[in-house]
Amino acid sequence: MTAFFSKKDLERLAGPRAYQRGVASVPAVDALGTSGAEITATVYGSEPWQVRLDRRPAGLDFSCDCPRGMAGDFCRHCVAVGLVYLDGPVSKNRSAEVAAAQREIAGLRRLLGILDREDLITLLLDCAHDDHDLRRHLAARVDALVQPGSDVNDTELRLADVRALTDPASAIPVYKKHIEARIAARNRRDYAEAARYLQHLKAAYQRLHRKSEAVAYIEGLRAANARKLNLLEELAKRGL
Repeated sequence: MTAFFSKKDLERLAGPRAYQRGVASVPAVDALGTSGAEITATVYGSEPWQVRLDRRPAGLDFSCDCPRGMAGDFCRHCVAVGLVYLDGPVSKNRSAEVAAAQREIAGLRRLLGILDREDLITLLLDCAHDDHDLRRHLAARVDALVQPGSDVNDTELRLADVRALTDPASAIPVYKKHIEARIAARNRRDYAEAARYLQHLKAAYQRLHRKSEAVAYIEGLRAANARKLNLLEELAKRGL
């Protein structure tokens, strides 16, 4: 069947950077199949992503269940599938590649297992800072982890730190909920935790250029808890 798109079409839809990443992802394409004009395949990455390309009157219809694809972007996985359809699969044994990847992941699991929690969090945040796909993937998981109640669970709170890098506004309610629950606990350790996350909250507001709202919120907390001297001491330690 004659292709209904070209490499130039793929680059135009993806942009130069995503196109080049798609070129690099060609060896990860597996199980490419066609049905009429529809093209489907799996692209292996941090997860196996499902890709569909199809003809439409206005051009190329596409979908991918990776975070960027779910946001409507023509992602690198779509590029990779399009390239394999145009050029044919690379000469590589898929089962051997998957087995090698599984061995590598198993080795990474053992290495990560010796790191303590704070080191793991720092490593994840450092990687997310430089990797747009990872940030989007982690941010997409936050909503699913939100649980009702007077406080936030630990996973929700830690992932809010990641989401604050790309969508600070969504992290602010999580931080406020945690801060207020810690203040309500009425002990010195929880006051220290509240003060620590007030700094996170302040940073999120600053990324949004809304510093005055952070100042007003902190002043409101101080006024509402003026008799909690231990809390005020913890706030003072952090310059709040």
